[in-house]
Formats: sequence, structure tokens, C-alpha cells
Amino acid sequence: MSPGFSGSLSRQGSSANLVDGHLASGPITSSLPPSMQRTQSSVHPPLDDITALSEYIESEPSNLIQILPEIALNFERFCLDRPDSCRDLWSQLKPIFTNVQQQLNAAAEDANSPRPPSPVCAAKPHKWTNVHGEEWEDDYDWLKDKEDPEVLEYIKKENEYTEQMLEHTKPLRRLLYKEFVARIDESEESAKITLQDGWSYYTKKVAGEEYRLHCRFKSTEGEEVYLNENLLVSTTFAEASYFRLGFLKHSPDCTLLAYGIDSLGNERYTTYFMDMNTKEVLEDRIEGVYEDLEFTLDGKTVYYTVLDEYERAYKLKRHTIGTNVEEDLVLYHEEDEMFFLSLTKSSNGRYIILNSAAQITSETRIIRAEGLEGPKLLFPRREGIRYTCETHGEWIYVLTNEDSKNNWLFRIPVKESLEGVDRSLDSLMELREPVIEHRDFVLIEDFDIRKNHLIVYERSNCLQNVRIVDLRAEDFSSYHYITFSESVYSLYPGSVTQEVADLTKSVQFDTNILRFTYTSFIQPKQVIDYDMDTREMHVVHEEKVGGGVEYDPSLYTSKRLFATGIDGTAVPVSIVYRRDLLGMNATPQHTNPCLLHAYGAYGAFVNPIFSSSRLSLLDRGFVYAAAHVRGGADMGNGWYEEGKLAKKPNTFFDFCSVAEYLVKEGYTEPRRLGIYGRSAGGLLIGASVNMRPELFRCALTEVPFVDVVNTMFDATIPWTAFEYEEWGNPNDREIYEVMKTYCPYTNIRGDLLARNQYPQMFILGGMNDPRVAFFEPLKFVAKMRGERRKWGGQQPITSDSPPADTPYKSSPTTNNIINEERLILLKLEDAGHGGSSGQYAYLDDLALEYAFLITALEAPMKPIWEAGQG
Repeated sequence: MSPGFSGSLSRQGSSANLVDGHLASGPITSSLPPSMQRTQSSVHPPLDDITALSEYIESEPSNLIQILPEIALNFERFCLDRPDSCRDLWSQLKPIFTNVQQQLNAAAEDANSPRPPSPVCAAKPHKWTNVHGEEWEDDYDWLKDKEDPEVLEYIKKENEYTEQMLEHTKPLRRLLYKEFVARIDESEESAKITLQDGWSYYTKKVAGEEYRLHCRFKSTEGEEVYLNENLLVSTTFAEASYFRLGFLKHSPDCTLLAYGIDSLGNERYTTYFMDMNTKEVLEDRIEGVYEDLEFTLDGKTVYYTVLDEYERAYKLKRHTIGTNVEEDLVLYHEEDEMFFLSLTKSSNGRYIILNSAAQITSETRIIRAEGLEGPKLLFPRREGIRYTCETHGEWIYVLTNEDSKNNWLFRIPVKESLEGVDRSLDSLMELREPVIEHRDFVLIEDFDIRKNHLIVYERSNCLQNVRIVDLRAEDFSSYHYITFSESVYSLYPGSVTQEVADLTKSVQFDTNILRFTYTSFIQPKQVIDYDMDTREMHVVHEEKVGGGVEYDPSLYTSKRLFATGIDGTAVPVSIVYRRDLLGMNATPQHTNPCLLHAYGAYGAFVNPIFSSSRLSLLDRGFVYAAAHVRGGADMGNGWYEEGKLAKKPNTFFDFCSVAEYLVKEGYTEPRRLGIYGRSAGGLLIGASVNMRPELFRCALTEVPFVDVVNTMFDATIPWTAFEYEEWGNPNDREIYEVMKTYCPYTNIRGDLLARNQYPQMFILGGMNDPRVAFFEPLKFVAKMRGERRKWGGQQPITSDSPPADTPYKSSPTTNNIINEERLILLKLEDAGHGGSSGQYAYLDDLALEYAFLITALEAPMKPIWEAGQG
């Protein structure tokens, strides 16, 4: 339910008929434009190397699919150059062609035969009366018991059914996987950062290995691998069902390393400590740690948070290296179940900041990093007010939403705040000095501090900006903004790799350098060091894009458009496509397959970032669109407020409005429109499908939060109480009535399912997911199947319209009705909220999802440039 994306905003699907055409190879390549000429292929050997080509195909027979267009082109050229040889060539090809055609005809007959029946889940009546006196029915409540053999058997059948229904996509999945791997830099090194010990720290990949190496380099010592995640997986965690290195922290003197391992996917980390000189793993082991851990300045002690039974970070503890973990002192216990602890270190390293926060309220405590003091309360909790703190010299800088919509910055003296007698909040606030005042149309997302500079990350009209304030000027009037050439882009503080980003924050404090990551739909990720005095940029690392064709960003176009919502609100949508494959520019005009993605919750942003894997969609003619719907903060905190609690339906209305806009403008049409969302974005997908099933051809959702009413009534489910300030508490009658209108699980329309008016759906979940329980997607699929069967034996209703309380109505221009039964597929694996953690396992999962999407939207099996259509 909470945000925790693990990076997959563009995971999509694949498959369909080959587009006629060809791709030149060898000497014929010169006939293609330079941007499309194949360089030394990392996908398959050249056709003139018969031995290598034969080995390539024999190693994996489906590799032939990848080469067929080039073979066809060679035959065509051969016949054009030697027309007298056509008869002989046909006599050799005829037996092969005849055999293939006979098998295709047989396959077509098989395709028209009935599908195997989908799994049947028993409906076991379960009724109860809620706090509002309404009787509530949930025939699939029994699926919540993970230990029930009948539940496990049903999950097994669903997984087997999905595998069977997607069996025909295996060749395409192999092709997609090869495309993905060919584009990534399998030996990529992260940006480096040099610490006070003289070593430069970085991470790198190894071709063929799932996980990273953590390395350091010194000219006198060479490279040293101090932590090999792959070695951990093959030894210590060889029997684990899951592996993820969640955090890695260095002591200030670089002699100790603390790292947390999640071996189940439930985000509970076991913390290990390693001596960086001897590489010995110490006996200290701390179980159940969340991702927050910080060293004291002397490196002998750590502060950390632990989780309760509801997956809530609720206690702050302190551990001194070499002592008994069982005796670790509890420094703070957060007893309010709606509050969650987080821990950070200030940029200058002098303070550790403890934040206790609910969705809209926070409380701040500060710990001196050089001693063993307990946390001192700085800002007590006040309903609806949040604080983010940093320290600089004799000042504490504070970002808050107090009496404002989009946050503002002030500062207070350290001495009066942390030393001497305790002050009341009112007397402390009398000392505050404004730094950046509130502005109605500019959201301050976050800020950072260096010795001489204040860095402020802002967002206005869906665009990110960075303000650099010179702290050497007394009145904060000396500032400038970093400029960027693109109009649709994203930037993130620090480096792509979290470990290097943490190290950068501490090391660069005394410098005039700001390190950030820049990317866009078109620009691969760049790690940039920006000199805040000279205003010069230096790219210290850039994502490499490989593949059979050199990546040419000029082939692609990204832009930001605005759809009109049902209440007249302008809703931003960012799109990217290949300019030469856009159907509205073709003769004759045609629409494109489109994947529309959104999230729309928690004030989170849907940022346009580069994905080398997404090129496999764009090169097949896809338009990829990201809708910046209300519920996110893409347009400021007011945008967020308009898409939460009782106003939550605005999120779904905005999404459908964007979909209609893309259809109206000619980018796509309902039969070619797929949608994607994960977690809270899965709620958006489920609600939108129920609301406008005829508008979409297929829907892909991962770990979807779909059983809203039941889950929010059950405070024993992890994260539920914490979520009340986002979705509301259904014990409140107003909230309850709104929830009932959009909850995907309780608004499934069996009549339309039975009439095949829902999109094809592929739903994925994780058995160990602590945020969205495995039973949410499981119950959702079981109920859809049950409702379809229930209504299948009844006379369909005559109206195609959504329920009367839905502002949308079906129209002939968006009719997406077809006769065949729509697929509903479910895949549940032993994973957590983020899915597979290994780089190759993730790409394999992604290939499956792309295969589903491409097949459902009847897009080309191969990239169109490879089929000669570019």
C-alpha cells in the first residue's frame, strides 16, 4: 500500500504477429540510414559467420526467430541479383515452406479450440455486520490463511494456469530477454567517491552474476572487493527463498561496515558487521532491523530501528559493537500505531535525526553523533504538521508545511534548541528566521546543505527545479537555479547507488560540489557533479546502452501534454515514442499500441526516467504515457490533497480522462490501450477497470492494493493503521461510503465479465509482501472468476453503462467489446513488495510482463526497425 517502487515504473509486456519487412546484415547494412545500421551485434552473430550462427541457434533453437527477417532479406537480395536462380531456390525452399504452413494451419485450428478451464475457487460464505450496521459478505475471506493447504493448492493451480496460458509467448520472452540483456552494461561500475582513508568506493556488476560487488580502489593497493553479494547468495543464503541487500553503512573512520540482508522479502533485515581491514564478519547480529542504521562519530556504536509484528518501525535502539545485542538499550518507543520511525544523519555528520511520522504529522528528535545521549525532542507532534531537519553550523534548518500548502523553510539556533533548559515550542518558534517563504505554486520537495550552500529541490507545474542558495550571503538573496535543456526530465539527489549516495553526502559537505542524477524518457541516467560557484557541470558517470543498434536518442520524442478532467482540471501526462513510428504522422494514419501508467497516492511523484528495457516497446511502435493524476504531488501538495481520503475518486477520474484524451488525440484506441500500476497504483488500475472496462484492452498490475474496505477495517493487517491518513478510516461513515464506490474488490462487475467486456488482466503478487498482503491479488482474481461464472448462466443486462453513480458513460467511440473470453491471469511468487532482486531475474520477469502486453495489444513480435519498417 505504501510507496516502495524498487524502480519498476515502466515494466510492460509483449507479443503478436511479425511485421513484414527486413533488416540488412553484413554488406547490405550500408543501405540503412546510419542511425539504424547494426554495429558489431551483441544480440546474434553476423550471417556470414555460418559456424558461429549455427552454434548460436543450436544452443537455443528459438534464437532462429531473431534472425529470420535478415535471412528473408538475403533471399530477396539474392533473387533480385540472380533472377534465373529463383526456380532452383524455390525447389529447395518449397518442402520447408509446405511443412511450416501445414503446422501453422494445425496451430490455427488448435487456437480455435476451447481454452482449458480456469481454476475454480470455492466460495465459502462469510458474513459479518460492520460498525455501521451493514451486513458484509466476503466469500473469499478464507484465502487469507497462508498455512491452509487448500489455499496453497489454489495458488498452485492459478500459477500453473498462467504458465499454460502464456506458454505460446516463450519464444517472444526469450527474444525480449536477449534485447534487455544486450542493452545493459553487464560490467557497469557506479560513480566513485573518495573517502578520508584515501580509498575510492564504488559498486560494479559482473556479467552473468545477479548481484553487485562492493569495491574500493587505491593506486597503491589496486582494487579490493570487500563485499560480494553473489558470494553471500551462494554460501550464507544458499537456502533462502529471497535475497536483498537493503542497506550498507560505513563507519566515519571507514574501519567498520554494517549491512542488512532480507532473506524472505518481508523487509526485515538481519544486520551484520564486518571489519574492513581483516574482512572478518563480527559476532554481532541484530535481527528485525528496518533500513535505518547510523554510526556514531567514533564508529563504535550504532543507532537503529526495529519492526513490530505489524511491520512498523516502532523502537529506536543503540548497540555498541562487541556487546550483547540482547542488552541493547531502547532509547525511544513509539506507541502510537499510526506513527512510523525513521532515522537519518545530518549532512555534516554531527547529528542523528529521529523522525516519528504518520502520513501527515511528524515529530522530530535529535541525537548528538559524538556521544551516547538519548534523543532530545525538538518539534513535538501537532496534527497535520510535518518537519524535515538539517543542521549547519550554529543553525538547524527546517522544512515544514505549517500554515502552508507547499512547504517553506526556516532556521532556528542550535544552542537555544538543543542546549540548556528545555524551551517550549512557542518560545522556540519565536527564534525562527524565514529562509524561503511559502509560495502557492512552488512545492519544496526537499533540501540539502553543504558548507557554503543550501540546495533546495522544488517542483512547479510538474517540473523539477534546483535552487542553489549561497549561505555566505546574509539574507539568502544570492541564489540561482540549475538549468536543463529538456522540458520533461527527472533528477535525484546523489548517485544511483544508495551506498555511494550516502558516502557522497558526508564527503562532499565541505566542498562546493553538488552531486545529483539526471535522466529523462530519452536521456540515460547521468551522475553529475555540479560546481555551485562556477556553475559548471561534470558528468562522472553515465548509463551505457548497448544492443544490436547503437542507441540514438534523436529517434525518440518526449513531451508533456494536458488532458481535461471531468471537473475541468488540467491533468498532466508525459509521453514518449519513436517519432518515425507514430501512426498519426503516417500515410495512411493509424493508431499505436500504448501503455499508460500512473500511481496517484501518498503525494508520490511519477517521474519520467530512462529505461533501456522500455526501448523494446518503443521500437515496436508503442507510445508510453505516464499520467500525473491527483493523489500524487506532481503539481504540489494541493494536487495530493485533491486525491486522497474522501476525494480519492479524483485519482481514477483523472486516469480515465487521460486515457480518453490519448484516444481522442489519435495516439491510440481502446483496443490498443494497455494500463499498468503497482501497489497503490494497482488500486488505481482495479478501480479504473471497474469504472471503464470498455476503455482498455489489457491491464497489468503488480502487488495491487485492491481489497480496500476489508483491509482498512482490519487493523491487525500490517500498515493498516498507518494508512488511515491516506485512505481514511472506514469507521468514519463518510469515508466508508466513498470507499465503497471505488474499492476494486467490492465493485467487480460480473455481468460485464461474463460478456467479455473487461480487459485482459495479468495480476502479480508476492507471498511475503509486508505492504500488500498476498491475499489481496489472490482474492481479487478468485472473485472475478466467481462473478464471471455466476453471471455467465444469466441473461446479460441490456445496459453497457457503468453504475449510475459513476460520472463516466460508455460511448460507441470507446467500445472495446470482443467475443472471446478475456484472460484473467495471476502469478504469486515467494517474493516481497519489490519483486525479484537479481538483475537477470528481474529482466526475466519483465520479459514475461512485456510478452503479455505485446500479445494482448497485438503489437509486432519484433522491433519494427528489425522488420524493415523503420
